[in-house]
Amino acid sequence: MEWDLSDLYSGPEDPGIPKDLEAALALAEGLDPEDLFSPEKALDLFRRYEEALEKAYKPLNFASLYFATRTQDPTAKALLDRVRNRFTEVRNRLVPLEVALRRLPEEAFKALLDHPGLADLRHFLLRQRAYAPFTLSEREEELLNLKALVGRSAWSQFYTEYTGRFRFQVGGKELTEMEVRALRRDPDPGVRREAHGALYGKLLAEAPTLSAVFNAVYLDYLQELRLRGYRHPLEPVALRDEVEVRDIEALLAATEAHYPLVEAYYRFKAKRLGQEKTPSPDLLAPLGEKPKVPFEEAKALVLEAFRRFSPEMEAIAREFFDRRWIDVYPRPGKRGGAFCSGGLPSTHPYVLLNHTDDLDSAHTLAHELGHGVHFYLARRQRLLNFGASTPLAETASVFAEILLDDLLMERLSGEERTLLLAERVEDAINTLFRQVMYTFFERKSLEARKEGALSPEAFHELWQREQERLYGDAVAWTELDQAAWAGIPHFVHYRFYTYSYALGYLVVLALYGRYLEEGKAFVPKYLEVLSAGESQGPKEILRQAGVELASEDFFRYGFGVLEAWLKALS
Repeated sequence: MEWDLSDLYSGPEDPGIPKDLEAALALAEGLDPEDLFSPEKALDLFRRYEEALEKAYKPLNFASLYFATRTQDPTAKALLDRVRNRFTEVRNRLVPLEVALRRLPEEAFKALLDHPGLADLRHFLLRQRAYAPFTLSEREEELLNLKALVGRSAWSQFYTEYTGRFRFQVGGKELTEMEVRALRRDPDPGVRREAHGALYGKLLAEAPTLSAVFNAVYLDYLQELRLRGYRHPLEPVALRDEVEVRDIEALLAATEAHYPLVEAYYRFKAKRLGQEKTPSPDLLAPLGEKPKVPFEEAKALVLEAFRRFSPEMEAIAREFFDRRWIDVYPRPGKRGGAFCSGGLPSTHPYVLLNHTDDLDSAHTLAHELGHGVHFYLARRQRLLNFGASTPLAETASVFAEILLDDLLMERLSGEERTLLLAERVEDAINTLFRQVMYTFFERKSLEARKEGALSPEAFHELWQREQERLYGDAVAWTELDQAAWAGIPHFVHYRFYTYSYALGYLVVLALYGRYLEEGKAFVPKYLEVLSAGESQGPKEILRQAGVELASEDFFRYGFGVLEAWLKALS
């Protein structure tokens, strides 16, 4: 039930780790930006550039995965720190080439775009060019990379290590964060309240320390916006994700306009719970008895759901189990949550879970294996086209959850189907609406940070204001709820990533709608979306599957589906 990282390296002392990092440094040192002026020489230049990145990324991937299950292990910490430092050296040696590419004279850049041998890098070249207005000098770029080691990267690691030590007393037992979060869905109201008090009581007590982390990473971002000349806090995010700022704004506005759906659902839930309002400790309460789902059963369900859609998807997912690419259960020192690490085209993805033998964990398994299938298929691309742009990053994961729900809905009837439909609505609220609420909180607290460091109380007030806007008057809050912001790692590790969950959810609904209309004929189109990696922009990739990202029809269809689900519950 623990993953096997030996496909990367045998362990933290593997001599291959320093050897690969030294090879990456040597390759990066030997790249001559002048070769960009000759398309023929550029062919070999980009091949060696990719090789340098690969030899640097692989040790970083291993060190990050090794640390993820050993956050309190000095060896794991030292390895990650050592590899990060060397990785930054490699990145700094690549800076001259990247700066030169972004500033290449128009005629020379056009020659690269037009060369047949570089046709598969056309999108990569255009993406690099888009950063030209915000690229600093070589020396300044190197300094920013170095600053990140003691800036956002250091704060990010500190947050992971610090919160990884949190322990919670519930029912006379000492629990990890993921274990206590799972109890917020327990059928017993007493257990839910005790778990709610333990979790948010701890976050409230730790808010002074965690607010210092938030202030530091926010200031780091504000400084970078100013240094690079960005005009809008969402501009670097839109540039990274290959959308327009107006697309993100349209998503936020469309979702906010449908906030009443959330209030309506929690009024429905309050009635089911026999309450006037839904108590905040009961936000995740089951509306009926939820089945226990041991890991082996969850595995069987997810594989069956994948097989019914595509035997190829099932075969890929099965490899994760057969070849031990998954780490399953929570344990002391293991980081909380769940993720899929995409790896490289030459390696493979890994999945980290904290399975707690319930239906939510089964959905998490489907979600992360969806990511795994996505990265697995994207390995058909070369490294510079590998991965998934942010608008598509959550596509396969949420789509996989819907496939699992379809299987479950067919096996249930009556009240059980109602309960599963309620679960589906709650998933939409948490994946779409709540993530937009997070984005509003992040945006407003970042704006407030311009005036000076925010106190824990200031963060509390901003957070509670956004919660009340989302849930309306349907939820009865406690004093502890105001500290929930402190337990959301996305606010520390990334900037404005949470909006992508919402956009990705609507992308999934659009693709799922196409699947319902076209049936099996849609499956190859969907797999092509996943296989495309970043060889094209997200809008171009989705257009080939019949979806126009961020169009009026796109929003109308997605929210129409949610309204229909809610109506079916009424």
